[in-house]
Amino acid sequence: MIKLGTTYLMAIAFLLASATTAATAAEWRFPGEFEKQERVYLGWLSKEYVKGYHTDDVLLEIAENLAPYTDITICIPEESQRKHVQSLLEKTKLPMNKISFQTIPFTMLYWRDFGPIFTTDKQGRKSIADFGFNCWGYFPQSDTQSRIMERVDRDIAKQRRIPSRMTRLVSEGGDRELNGKGTILVTEACEFQRNPNLSRADIEAELKEILGVTNVIWLKQGTVDDDAYNVSTLPGPNGKGVAYRSAAANNHMDEYCRFVSPDTILLAEVSKEEAAQGPVEAENHRRMEENLRILQNAVDQDGKPFNIIRIPMPETLYFEVTPQDEAYFGLVSYPRFSDGTAFPVGQSVQVVPAQSYCNFLISNGVVLAQKYWHKGLPEKVKERDAEALAVLKTAFPKHKVVSINTLGINFGGGGIHCSTQQEPYTGK
Repeated sequence: MIKLGTTYLMAIAFLLASATTAATAAEWRFPGEFEKQERVYLGWLSKEYVKGYHTDDVLLEIAENLAPYTDITICIPEESQRKHVQSLLEKTKLPMNKISFQTIPFTMLYWRDFGPIFTTDKQGRKSIADFGFNCWGYFPQSDTQSRIMERVDRDIAKQRRIPSRMTRLVSEGGDRELNGKGTILVTEACEFQRNPNLSRADIEAELKEILGVTNVIWLKQGTVDDDAYNVSTLPGPNGKGVAYRSAAANNHMDEYCRFVSPDTILLAEVSKEEAAQGPVEAENHRRMEENLRILQNAVDQDGKPFNIIRIPMPETLYFEVTPQDEAYFGLVSYPRFSDGTAFPVGQSVQVVPAQSYCNFLISNGVVLAQKYWHKGLPEKVKERDAEALAVLKTAFPKHKVVSINTLGINFGGGGIHCSTQQEPYTGK
């Protein structure tokens, strides 16, 4: 009889366990957003980032338009917020049997980025992909706010009694797009900024294991408007003076490029005529055309080319922000930007909110889109809103497409897609 040493037996056991884990991980996938959903998680913080623009107004309209199509779990940071939100909901005709609440600590509105990322397997089981989080690359992972929100996905998994699977990758839900069949779109400027110590191969390996993808497509950069807000300024109104980003997700995919079906991609566009209007438009044109060339030369998981639809970018809007506004607080915390700009502490400034026609939510038979015009703004803003809405209606012929004025939440750095996270339907 051959006797095997303890160390050798342990090594064999470790290898077998690793092989089992790898095989199990490969079975999990992140369904496309256009697949059937069980519910949508909606982050809800009552804020007024800029005076006169309330997040409650936007979030309530999201809930009203979403509830006829799916259950909604409204996520609140503390119980006292529940009574406030319920009082708002009671004034509507919402079917309250479609609404539930999730109380869990968080400090920022954009639930997609730190909330539960649901994956499924062929048996209809669910698990939650547990990514690292560092507040969109602005704070270290050890920061208190990073740690509060990094654990949200695991806590949801425990409450729901479903497994969570951890990855070392720092990543947010809005910085990637998946078609549910094996292809993922990611942005170099985002992924490498969040994970400076990981190589391209490292990042791809993590994405493949945690989300079940087989085909990774790397786009270059997001929009200028979505660059880190503590790095540089923007040209002011009519090219005079400077303006600041009110906040930014720091090169998120869902600000400029989305899957609308397994084989069709929607990509933001800045025309040559618009590019001639100024340096920001010119740079956005350059970035989006570079991304277009990558997509035109890319193939899906089965080796087939994509259909590509273009959608305009919104007219840039400027708003005055005072030292009393919450949108000012984030800016003043960086008295000197990375490019050397000194922030004029104590003075009112012009800010540009996080605008995008790509930051829509797809759910069961409905698409919630963003618009920006309201009374007092130029008619060209309304015209651009209508143009984008027409594109979305063409892209989603079987869905009802609803436009919501989202400025109230855009001032915080995100939009409808950022504030929501879908849970796939599996029948179990």
